[in-house]
Order: sequence, then structure tokens, then C-alpha cells
Amino acid sequence: MLNMTSLISGMVRRSFGTTQMMRQAIKNHEPNNLERKMLVWSGKYKSQADVPNFVSQDVMERCRNKIRIRLANIMIGLTAIGCLIMVYSGKQAAKRGESVSKMNLEWHKQFNETKPDEIAAPAAK
Repeated sequence: MLNMTSLISGMVRRSFGTTQMMRQAIKNHEPNNLERKMLVWSGKYKSQADVPNFVSQDVMERCRNKIRIRLANIMIGLTAIGCLIMVYSGKQAAKRGESVSKMNLEWHKQFNETKPDEIAAPAAK
């Protein structure tokens, strides 16, 4: 029984080991122009001319992950900068005496003044 268990565990270890090695060795993905640029941006290759015609799926997956993380970090930074700009803009508007409630009251006042004219115009025709 012990012999059978060790035999099975050895086979499993060998099959997973060779599968991982084979996955890394097989270069079956042909990158397009965007993926070539991504491989250069991620730092895998120095230039687009250095990128081979076929790369492994693992290399492309790692490259996409790096690019996705970089883009997410850039978007986080841009969002934070946008928030700071809006806070600054709001403080400047408050110094000028502008507020959302004042703008809303002015809009309603203008709307209510023009509304009776619009109702009377079709009735006069």
C-alpha cells in the first residue's frame, strides 16, 4: 500500500513538473503590434525588433498583468489629482460666494418667471 502511494505521488509530481516546464518552453503565441509594444513597455524586451515572432503564453500573461497593474495605478493617480483639482475649484467658488443652493434657487426663479409666458403663448393663438 505504501509503495503504491509513493508511486502515485511521484507520478503526480513528475507530471506537474514536466507540464510546467513544457508550458514555459512552448512558444505558441504570435504577438500582434499592440502586444509587441506591451512586451517592450513591460521591460521584457528592449525594442520591438527584439521581440521574437512567437512567445510563450506565460510571458504574454505576465506582460498583460504588469500593464494592467500599471494602468490601474495611473488611473488611481489621475483620479486623486482630479479630486484635488475639484476641491480647489470648489474652494475658489466658495470664496466668490457661489454655491450650489444659490445656483439652484436662481435657476428655479428663472424657470418660474418664463413658465407663465410659455403657457400664455399657446392659449393666445
